[in-house]
Amino acid sequence: MRFSSQIPLFRSVSRISIAGIGSFARFRSQNRFFIVCFRERSSLGSQNRNGSRTCSLSRRSIMCADLVDNGLLPFAAAAHDIFNMRTNRRSMVTWDSDDDGEITNNFDLFYSTSKGKNISDKDICSAYIEMLCSSGNLAEAVSLLRHLQNRQTHVSLNVYNILLSLAAEANNFSLFSKIFKYLLTSKVPPDFTSYCNVAKAFQKVDDSELLLKFIRDVSEITCDREPTVVNRIVFAVGDSGQIDKSLMIFEELKKIQFDVNVVTFNTVLGILGRSGQVDRMLSEFTQMKDLGYSPDLVTYNTVINCLRRMGKFGLCKDFAREMFEKGIDMDLRTYAAVIDGLGRAGHVEEALNMFSEMKKSQQPSIYIYRALISDLKRAGKFELALNLSEEMNSTSSKLIGPKDFKPKQKVKMS
Repeated sequence: MRFSSQIPLFRSVSRISIAGIGSFARFRSQNRFFIVCFRERSSLGSQNRNGSRTCSLSRRSIMCADLVDNGLLPFAAAAHDIFNMRTNRRSMVTWDSDDDGEITNNFDLFYSTSKGKNISDKDICSAYIEMLCSSGNLAEAVSLLRHLQNRQTHVSLNVYNILLSLAAEANNFSLFSKIFKYLLTSKVPPDFTSYCNVAKAFQKVDDSELLLKFIRDVSEITCDREPTVVNRIVFAVGDSGQIDKSLMIFEELKKIQFDVNVVTFNTVLGILGRSGQVDRMLSEFTQMKDLGYSPDLVTYNTVINCLRRMGKFGLCKDFAREMFEKGIDMDLRTYAAVIDGLGRAGHVEEALNMFSEMKKSQQPSIYIYRALISDLKRAGKFELALNLSEEMNSTSSKLIGPKDFKPKQKVKMS
């Protein structure tokens, strides 16, 4: 959960009393009550003229439990507001970064206070780590995460993503690497945001060996699974514009003989094609086959569309023929690329023949009609262009158009 100005500030704070190991304060916010425990680090605070004691907040760690009904947000909001209460002190929470024992003791006290409030263990742990993050205690949050994993206690994917983002922003790749490896050994798989954070972290690292060590560690953790994680890292890094680093990862995977798959090659072929490295793309395609990987429909579509964009229309036709010989049926994307390529190369008769062949198995798109009409006009075939335009207009309601290519709305990951 992300804290924002939408979270209400507390209006009143009751008197703090000292009792035993901790001091308890009662807060009211929007008719909700919270108990906050300020656990003593050293002294019990200073004594006022009236004899009562006050807490030296900067010398205490802060923990909060929601004592009300339904939901975790109020209790997390309470802790966040406490962290940001107006004070002349620089920080209300100070922990020694190497004091793991105190970190876990603070959490255990917080957990025991929160348990039994209709909040799951996962939500309690997640909220506490988010509290640490929001107060700037990233190292302590990661230390607690490791401790929770050792206890087989899990947190939400959102917590991992918050930690990854903060580590990347802090340019602390060593810490980032730890967090990502903790995520890989947890019960939740990384999502789109996780891989975007990987790309963001890579942008700030110039040490190639450091990045390759990270890849080797990831490949070792995931060696008994499908290579989905490394494939998505290759894609995310390349998609963020870091072409050289993405290709460096791919070469390292081949060097350590990591069990890549067709998806890995398809990803790299797409990166090379979009960056205009046609010769290397074709070289990797050949190597892919030499290593025993069979190109699939996605492979051919990737290569053919990249060749079309680069004006290599003859090669588009050659790869389409190879698909046919291997028994791989072309889909609408393949037909569109080959037909447009033939038309632009001046082979309008072949383009029209393939268009007629396509209509036997595929619903034409308005884009193919428009491309063909443009190619026919360019070739001086104005009557054919007019006939095709009339055919397009008469069947426009049945054609695949912009509405069919709109991306589906992404579901927000929590």
